[in-house]
Amino acid sequence: MFSTPRDSRTWLIGLPCRSDGSRIVWLYYVVGEAPDSAEALCAAVRRANSAPERDARGHLPVEPDRAEVQLIRQHILGDFVLEAC
Repeated sequence: MFSTPRDSRTWLIGLPCRSDGSRIVWLYYVVGEAPDSAEALCAAVRRANSAPERDARGHLPVEPDRAEVQLIRQHILGDFVLEAC
């Protein structure tokens, strides 16, 4: 049983980025109050493509087509779980 209200949505979005041309580095973003996984992914991609984020990773592009999208839920006892979407 989960205590998080069904209409409260918080998402964990993982976006891969290739550093040095071959090694994959995952960037994770917590997105709150997106109505669905598609909107959450769009919000994370917008954050990843912001100027400070691009500068921080040396202007390497993220790969949104390989994203990991998970819903963060809180169990009634307080534990957090991730639900794959």
